[in-house]
Amino acid sequence: MWVVSLLSFLIGIVFTWVMLRQYMDRRRPYQLFWSVSLAMFAVATFAEFSGAAFGWSVPIYKTFYFAGVALPGFFGVGTVYLMTREKPALGHVYAAATILVAVLFLFAVAGAELNAAELASAGIAPNHAEIMPDSARRPYSVLLSAVGGVVLVAGALYSWLRHKLTYNRLIFLGGVFFVLGGMLASRLNVNDVLPFTNLLGIILIFVGVQQAARVRRPAAASSAAT
Repeated sequence: MWVVSLLSFLIGIVFTWVMLRQYMDRRRPYQLFWSVSLAMFAVATFAEFSGAAFGWSVPIYKTFYFAGVALPGFFGVGTVYLMTREKPALGHVYAAATILVAVLFLFAVAGAELNAAELASAGIAPNHAEIMPDSARRPYSVLLSAVGGVVLVAGALYSWLRHKLTYNRLIFLGGVFFVLGGMLASRLNVNDVLPFTNLLGIILIFVGVQQAARVRRPAAASSAAT
């Protein structure tokens, strides 16, 4: 099972590099925050691989938990920036709120006392409710993971229904896989599916984002020429 996590990590590294290159070329805020999300995905999946293959330690688990919960929040920031390009102040406010919550969450996770016995017996997808105390999980998992995931999915769905573009459908489906995997793990304790839903979700989102970039690039070039 850890092979899936290792594959996800390698894919995450490549995706992060590609997105960062695009940000360096165009300097769009949504590209920056999606780069942060992809980097967090790479960090989370590497920690997941390490924990599953060699056993979980407290630093590895805390890194895995923080990055995995926070990354949908930053996907949400990128989505807000993308959908409010004419009103960037909305994106700035949402980004500031998300960063503030993420910093508070980081301190909460860093100072949390874990259930060492449960962590020692954890497999590929640990049961966070049994390992991490509520004070370090709530309300951060709602504000970052749940809200960010909903913003990502709702934004892509709205754009897909309005513009009928294939890349919005891919981003929407990728977000659905992220949210579905998280719900199955957190609500039903079906943890083993999480590496697969995360891998499929990140691939769909990245392919959708790359298709969107290819569509916008010719449009920008033609507008600059006129």
